[in-house]
Amino acid sequence: MDQCDLENQVKEYQIKNLIFLFLLLILTPVNAQIINVRGTVLNEAGEPVVRVNVTNVKDNLSVSTNEDGQYTIKVKNNGQLKFTHMNYGTEIVNVKGQLKINVVMKKKAQMIQEIVVSGKLKKKKDPVIEPTNIEIHGNWAIIRTSISPNVRFASDNRLVMQPYVFNETKNRKYFLKPISLDGREYNITQTRMYDFDIKHDPLADYIVKKEGERIPYVDSLYMDNSNDSWRCDAVQSVEDYNRILYSDTAIIAKGLVNPLKFLKFKFGGELLSDSTLFPLDEPQLRDDRDEMRLKFPLGKSNLDLQDSATVTDLNLLKAKLKELESNPDAQLTSFEINGYASPEGNYERNKKLASERMSVAMKEILSVLSEGTRSNITLKKTSDVDDWNSVADLMYKDSLTAQANEIKDIIQKYPKSIDTQGRKIFKLSYFKTIADKYLPKLRKVEYYFSFKVYRSLTAQEIRELYEKNYKDLTKFEFFKLYRSEKDSLKSEMIIRRALEVYPKFTAAACDLSALCLRRGAGDSKILEHFAGEKAPEQVNLNQLATLLYERQFSKADSLVDFIADNEKTRQIRAYTDVLNHRFNDENFEIVKSSGKLNEVVMLLAMKRNNTAYKESKALTDDTAENLYIKAICANRVSKEATDINSNAMLYMEAMDLLKAAIEKDPSYNRIAENDADIIDLLKDVISQNNKKNTSMKDGE
Repeated sequence: MDQCDLENQVKEYQIKNLIFLFLLLILTPVNAQIINVRGTVLNEAGEPVVRVNVTNVKDNLSVSTNEDGQYTIKVKNNGQLKFTHMNYGTEIVNVKGQLKINVVMKKKAQMIQEIVVSGKLKKKKDPVIEPTNIEIHGNWAIIRTSISPNVRFASDNRLVMQPYVFNETKNRKYFLKPISLDGREYNITQTRMYDFDIKHDPLADYIVKKEGERIPYVDSLYMDNSNDSWRCDAVQSVEDYNRILYSDTAIIAKGLVNPLKFLKFKFGGELLSDSTLFPLDEPQLRDDRDEMRLKFPLGKSNLDLQDSATVTDLNLLKAKLKELESNPDAQLTSFEINGYASPEGNYERNKKLASERMSVAMKEILSVLSEGTRSNITLKKTSDVDDWNSVADLMYKDSLTAQANEIKDIIQKYPKSIDTQGRKIFKLSYFKTIADKYLPKLRKVEYYFSFKVYRSLTAQEIRELYEKNYKDLTKFEFFKLYRSEKDSLKSEMIIRRALEVYPKFTAAACDLSALCLRRGAGDSKILEHFAGEKAPEQVNLNQLATLLYERQFSKADSLVDFIADNEKTRQIRAYTDVLNHRFNDENFEIVKSSGKLNEVVMLLAMKRNNTAYKESKALTDDTAENLYIKAICANRVSKEATDINSNAMLYMEAMDLLKAAIEKDPSYNRIAENDADIIDLLKDVISQNNKKNTSMKDGE
């Protein structure tokens, strides 16, 4: 067999193998592969949808999406997934071997029929959620209600209730914990589906296994702004393993029950008084300067030691220099000396005399200093002859105007010759006065010395430095400056700058908080990082008062434990307890003693409604606030009245009081819209007013 025949046989063999493999592939049945599909379910706004049922259609096995809208499910690669949720339309997706399937769910066209629960069944077969109130306890909104499964709920059903508190002002939802009521058969099936580990059910922590009973519900929400409009809604749904059988939303509470919002209190801020916490004086290295004059006798270069003033000044100068030299916190930096002679006589001789006087004075003065000190000082010497203008200036000061003018005339006549000026002036009739009184004042040595010294600044120096660059001030200088400032707003500004430079300046922060409290503008951020267990009591008291004014009652409650219980603090401690809904006889008496309005408000908070109504009669001032609180009292008592006539009379009284309050101050209309104690009255008042207005128009 030649080479060509061999190659042909090989090619024929390869072709037969390929044909065999192809037939094998197309004739062999293919079994679908089980794969793990993952994905995220979003709504049309791009937000994750929680608790979507993701069902493997063929096997009828389901999982639920987590809080991020994510899911993982086992399914055949040619299977189908069904996505269902009580509030969204159903989505069915063919897997087609995809390992990741994201779904966007669209809201149902008639997702929820919003109703207000009024105690009667909307439908006899529908589940019922008990209407309730949102009660404010400090900064917490408390919601208590119950749910009855009713007839529609069967053993193979799951009933889910998801309450949420809705801020109508800011259009925000705050979800509360859900409750899942599983029928017996549904719970058994669900447990099997999760391989007998029900913890994998997203609602596992909220499952209640009861049938045919009313289920109590209570939850709370931290609420930092009770002045907004609030309501509580509850989404409820009944489902079986495959679909939503029923869904609805009910408004179960409208407005807040919060009589303590009317409680009055006033706590003034306290400046820090513990001197051990004041900043210590910190002497700073400062440049300083001093000067002095020494006199000399006529025509002499020696000091006039017969002149008591000269001797005194010389001794003072020597003592000052010696003191600086011996002071470890001071350093002499320069010494400047200027010698002057009076202008009478020959100018050149006088100039020489001035120089000699300077040298004599320099030697005498520096003799008190050591060689080491002298070698480190910058020395400067100047000498000159004073002119006749200085004499004229001295005479002007003594009101000898005519004589001074005469001297000025001579100077102007002979401007270039001081000797000629002297000869002419010597001939004046009053020259003796000039020689005795004015010329000695011109024969002098002036000296200036500069030094650096650690010392405290004077009040004026502190203020000047503050105006120049406040960042150069020490804590003590800031403290001294703002404590001496009589204008409280200027004092606040100084303190704020002090805290800018020294953020941990406790005394300044305490004082700033006090000043802000005194003008009714407390700011808890000032002492936020200072208050606490180890803080001075006045810091904690100021912060506690500020938190109460800001209605941050929970934070105030956590701080009150760090404040001593004594006569001084008893009132603020009592108010902190009361505003956090802790009532006892002692607290009641303390608050009651502050006024009748506070007493009535406390009684309402304690739900002692009949007593509150009786005591409200003592609120004789017909202010809008008093009328409004009296309306709350009358309305509460009307709801408790068993007699129909009493109920009607009290309700009409409450309506009249509310109407009067709003007429006096229309802002109470807005308050009533979020007040669960009064909101029902407000609707009737508005309705009554509308009817009245309609009748008036018809009459016209």
